[in-house]
Amino acid sequence: MLKYLAAAKVLKKHNAQVDNAVFHLHYRVTFVVFIVSGALVTAKELIGAPIQCISKAVPTNVLNTFCFIMSTFSVPRHWDKPLGDGVAYPGVGMHEDEDEIVYHAYYQWVPFVLVLQAIMFYVPRYLWKNMEGGLFTTILAGLDKLNLDESARHKKHKVLSQYMIKHLHMHMNWAIRFFLCEALCLVVVVGNIYFTDLFLDGTFMKYGTEVINFPDMDPEKRVDPMTRIFPRVTKCTFRKFGSSGTLETHDTMCVLAVNIINEKIYIFIWFWLVFLTAITAAWLIYRLIIIASSEVRFKLLQVRGSWAGRPNLDLIAKKCNLGDWFLIYHLGRNMEPLVYAEFLKEFAKELENSVSTLERKPMLVGS
Repeated sequence: MLKYLAAAKVLKKHNAQVDNAVFHLHYRVTFVVFIVSGALVTAKELIGAPIQCISKAVPTNVLNTFCFIMSTFSVPRHWDKPLGDGVAYPGVGMHEDEDEIVYHAYYQWVPFVLVLQAIMFYVPRYLWKNMEGGLFTTILAGLDKLNLDESARHKKHKVLSQYMIKHLHMHMNWAIRFFLCEALCLVVVVGNIYFTDLFLDGTFMKYGTEVINFPDMDPEKRVDPMTRIFPRVTKCTFRKFGSSGTLETHDTMCVLAVNIINEKIYIFIWFWLVFLTAITAAWLIYRLIIIASSEVRFKLLQVRGSWAGRPNLDLIAKKCNLGDWFLIYHLGRNMEPLVYAEFLKEFAKELENSVSTLERKPMLVGS
């Protein structure tokens, strides 16, 4: 049995940790999603020009630089008009002073914002690692690595059990810190949805649903939400002095190649954040049930340490509070079942001895 477990352990390498799958989705998967997205946008800007404006009267490089820095704009009343009827592209047409104008300047900041958001998703993990301070790894004492020497394992079980007895009911703050970091994950993901919506001028909240519903809309009236939020062709107004000193106004069209990447990145981010919010909220409900129900905690301990025997598990569940249970349960997540069962038996034995000692003390005093 031990040889089989040793072989399995080689195939299952991992670092001792308290983290769970939802926590990993935040500080690993989501962090990578935003970093890669930022890299894609940056690569597009390096490989191909992010903006190309058309004008015969203004040097191309000057016009491109000006429009990229000063932002471009669209005319909303031209979004749903048929092309060719005074409209070159959706949102690109003649405009008057009283017309509503939507300016597009976000594309300058997209790479920086994406990296900032990636950092925000790593914050709960960073805070937990600093608050935890390596306590779990120290307590585990290498028991996550299967040791075929039964004597060495027994000594480690003894030391760990004595530590638990000595520090019984002293792990509540440790557990609460982790629960707060889990709650912070939900705050971060919801906060990022609102932050992205603010960054995209209030268009992100409904972006995904509008993209989903777009094929079902009336073809004559529908406006592609990707085109409206991330237009590929926009307008730019450039003013300069002519040869006689009079002010000349040049109304140009600009092609935003970078928005081909942006529109796809943000539709993926929309769906990912919605999924992450739902799964994080569900996990926190599950966590609240664990905190509130000692019976649920016992069932989870029973599933993890069934080889230790029901009497030992009953004693441990009776004597340990939420903080102790949280530590013991996660010890089981990082140990092989056989090793974990051996530890639970040793811990139950130490608990029974400590209870017997406390019960004899009044008799000694009375004598």
